[in-house]
Amino acid sequence: MKARSWLYSLFAILLAFSLVATACGNDDDDPGAGDAPSTATDDSGDGAADDAGDGMADDSGDAADDSGDDMADDSGDGAADDPGDGPADDAVVIEEIGPPEDTVVTVCDAPSFTQIYAKVMSNRGFAENRGFEIDFVACHSGPAQAAALVSGQVDIALNTPDNMLGIRNADFDVVMFAQAVDNHFFDIVVSNNFGEIDCPQGDWECAMAALNGTRVGVVARGAAAEQIARQLLDSAGFDPDDTTYIATGLAGTTLAALESDEVDWAITFEPGLSRAELDDIGYAPFRLRAGDGPTELDWPSAVIITARSYWDANPNTVLNYRAAILESMEWLRDPANRDAVLEELDAHLGLDPDVAEYVFDRNIGSMTVTAELDPVRIQNNVDYAVGRGILAEAQEFGEFAVGPGIDVILPAALVPETTTVSICQAPSFNGMIAHIAVEEGFLSDRGVTGEFVQCPSGPANAAALIAGDVQFVGNTPDNMLGIRNAGFDVVMFQQLVDKHFFDIVVSNNFGPIDCEQGDWQCAMQELEGTNVGVVARGAAAEQIARQLVDSAGLDPDGATYIATGLSGTTLAALSSGEVDWAITFEPGLSQAVVDDIGYAPFNLRAGDGPSELDWPSLVNTTSRQFAEENPNTVAIFARASRQAMDFMRNPANREEVLAYMRNFLSLEGAVAETVFDSNIGSLSLNGALQPARIQNNVDYAVGRGILEEAQDFDEFTVSP
Repeated sequence: MKARSWLYSLFAILLAFSLVATACGNDDDDPGAGDAPSTATDDSGDGAADDAGDGMADDSGDAADDSGDDMADDSGDGAADDPGDGPADDAVVIEEIGPPEDTVVTVCDAPSFTQIYAKVMSNRGFAENRGFEIDFVACHSGPAQAAALVSGQVDIALNTPDNMLGIRNADFDVVMFAQAVDNHFFDIVVSNNFGEIDCPQGDWECAMAALNGTRVGVVARGAAAEQIARQLLDSAGFDPDDTTYIATGLAGTTLAALESDEVDWAITFEPGLSRAELDDIGYAPFRLRAGDGPTELDWPSAVIITARSYWDANPNTVLNYRAAILESMEWLRDPANRDAVLEELDAHLGLDPDVAEYVFDRNIGSMTVTAELDPVRIQNNVDYAVGRGILAEAQEFGEFAVGPGIDVILPAALVPETTTVSICQAPSFNGMIAHIAVEEGFLSDRGVTGEFVQCPSGPANAAALIAGDVQFVGNTPDNMLGIRNAGFDVVMFQQLVDKHFFDIVVSNNFGPIDCEQGDWQCAMQELEGTNVGVVARGAAAEQIARQLVDSAGLDPDGATYIATGLSGTTLAALSSGEVDWAITFEPGLSQAVVDDIGYAPFNLRAGDGPSELDWPSLVNTTSRQFAEENPNTVAIFARASRQAMDFMRNPANREEVLAYMRNFLSLEGAVAETVFDSNIGSLSLNGALQPARIQNNVDYAVGRGILEEAQDFDEFTVSP
């Protein structure tokens, strides 16, 4: 087994996500980067959910600069890589900036003004002069940026501090290390169709009184732009829910919405703000960028962030990156470079010269001069994030900030109560999570040795857990509830697969089904009264098959259910005509298609199917007794599992994951690639249990007779 220093490669934003710089031109910014450094960082996983989703990570901001290297000298801030696992004495202490550990830093590329600093860093040699290069990855929305960070495609990101805190709230240990934009880059624009507001310029309270109860355009619902709009109304003494919020996207579509009278005003960023004035579409009754607005919005709007593990493994890279940002921003502000700056803006945003000048002149003054984090104003953002429900509870500056002179607050190390655990294992794609957690050393690095016990089905999982042969079992939530119904106090503590891993495959011997692809009700009508293969009688696969038949308005007892076991024997049963269709999992689903054995008339994994089947399909479980006696061991296992999923998602590890599939699943070539590509997106991003969807599974379990009576979420879950 290989032990590997795991540093997660960053996340971002989720938006799981940061700047939404979405595809358009706007200004948002984008998280930056990352590369999953060649060394190891793959693991991580901490992705981050970036911003609300508003596509553009709205928040993004722009560029963090850094003071230069002078500040690097001090440092001292170290940072624990993983949330709680690394010992505090592993904190990094930096006395001066040395050569970068990672020489290729991957950065999200988005068409926004705030992102121009990264282009200048790369194009003008500031990055190269410090020993690294930037590899840009297109991330044209907040969700895209978040996904890039979570998967390890990028290492460093630019985001609003509240979006960053939202990522931390989703349990990703992301940290900020530099300030990029000292003022706001989001601002207000009122449509000329709305008419003039009879308020003195800059009187935001008067303006909000005039706009109360109207229609406001925001980049994406629930994200940074909407939160700022709500705070403006709230601080002016109005109920934010009296206003209508409409997602208008980036600059082009937001301007179209203002011009067409779809919205009365909008919260957006550049180049939309400047273009609205130049094209006589709208005006600003006050300017957040100039310091107008409530005290609740007095915070820097863009910080540079990374995964704590990336900082731990690459402190010199991070500090060199910060120094290069400062150098690029100084270059941007130098009047002697004005023409060259406009050329950079034209290349990056495709702006006409008059628009480029307008955008530049109204925003360059907001970019930071020192790149130093402002603890007081960032704490104001923490309060804002708590008040807006972005952050569950306040965090201290040292919990989420690293860098020279910052008193970093590290989480206490977890000490396992039990150092050897047994884990149920089966040769399936989902079984690779635990397999990789052990083989990559993610579990042993935390002081726990994992041993595997073969459990080829849900009933076998249950039997092993009840007998005490294993401590950890990955199971469907309904199978777990069935164990509870039998009187065994098993509990779930982590979500592994957010979608389904079971799916349908119809034998080619049965012939084509005359239904639209995805029309599950039509398909089930065609399959009425046929033979269906299931992994084991009475277990999860049969219950799903019965629910599909039942939800389509047919009698589940009209079908014949035949136990066909795992992939190999199920495919044989489909090929021989023993069964007409099957409910199975990988690698059987992909092998059936590649080997021309069967096809899928719809896909549960893609969200097709009845509402009764809308639940996460795989959770980590243990006995309540073990959880109560070994809370640290359970928490360590959960973190190692999440780290394994992060490793699997990281594109830099694709070949290694395919190698694991060859060894663990005996898959290679087109089948392995198909299995991987069809399922990797279903893995949970942060392992958090989803109460509402799990409750839907409870209802399903009661309806199917798996559970005699409903149970509350708190009855069968624990939080490691």
